[in-house]
Amino acid sequence: MKGMLVDAIHPPVRDSEVRELFKLAQEKSKEGRESLYNAIGDLFERRAGELQAGERETMLEILERLSHDVEMSVRANLANRLSESGDAPHDLILMLANDEVQVAYKILASSPILRDGDLVEVVRHRTMQHQLAIAIRKDISEEVSAALVEAGTEDVIVTLLNNQDARISANVLDYLAEESKRIDSYQKPLVRRPDLPTELAERMHYWVSAAVRNYIVDNFDVDIDDLDDQMSATVTEVLEEKKDEEATGDAAERLVDRLFDGGGLSAEFALKSLHQGQVSIFEMAFAKMVGIRPVLARRIIYEPGGEALGIACRAIGIERTVYLQIYQLTRKARNSEIRLSKDEVVKLTQFYESITRESAFLVLRKWQRDKRYLAAVRAVKY
Repeated sequence: MKGMLVDAIHPPVRDSEVRELFKLAQEKSKEGRESLYNAIGDLFERRAGELQAGERETMLEILERLSHDVEMSVRANLANRLSESGDAPHDLILMLANDEVQVAYKILASSPILRDGDLVEVVRHRTMQHQLAIAIRKDISEEVSAALVEAGTEDVIVTLLNNQDARISANVLDYLAEESKRIDSYQKPLVRRPDLPTELAERMHYWVSAAVRNYIVDNFDVDIDDLDDQMSATVTEVLEEKKDEEATGDAAERLVDRLFDGGGLSAEFALKSLHQGQVSIFEMAFAKMVGIRPVLARRIIYEPGGEALGIACRAIGIERTVYLQIYQLTRKARNSEIRLSKDEVVKLTQFYESITRESAFLVLRKWQRDKRYLAAVRAVKY
């Protein structure tokens, strides 16, 4: 180690600094090696631009050898000090970026030395924690964003989407918009991105939650009545495709009318019909109990976020547990997984509990007299 220093270090490094490095290089103890590591790190931090190529190369080699012997906290301290430097050697920054995440984090999040290719390699070959550090960088390129989306987990992608400085290509945004059908956590950060095209926001309107739909209507140049008509047409098209699979709506309607007139129509009957796969009977029963047209009842039932169904159930006194069962059983008709995740149950429960029966009833009354379904959903207070 001492011989390497003798061969490499000559002016412009000061004589006092040379003597100190020689002294530290003779130390065999762990403390001595850490002191040498810190001393070379100090030199890079203060005078990286003055070092000659041979000096830089040799000192980097020494640091690389020492990195196996010094504590992680020592390496992390050097990384933190160099994370904002624009003069630090590229090879040193790259070495620190590929270290354990406790060392690499600030380098990956901040260092201006790292190139796109460096970051892509870290994304592909290091851990999720390394990816999270990269996802918060300023001015992330489209290339790096694409690598994060390709390799990253849900948490990494949400972090990237929340990074307003990240540049994300139109193709990747389109892909993530489609993914938001099944991954709800993408929805809010996507629609809050300034680079999300209006046409993507309009498309997402059909499957996002009520709160996100409200944001789209308030912040994008969209026509709520036009969206309402398009959603109605979509539901009608889906129902036309189901006609041959179930008993006719007329027969279901006659059965429900008889039960209603005789006082036998209840939430329990509707839920039992759904359990038995008699979807037409359930739809008619639900419409009759809520007091709305069947076509609007179907829209409420199959609305993707479950909020409209929760409002209707709350308004007519259907218990939370029954509401959750109805939502789960009707997921199949929305081409979704039948089983509800724990997070979905929590979210739906919180929504149901957050609205009063009085406010839900007011929305229901609006539905009963106003065909503008979306406007009514937006009016709910909770």
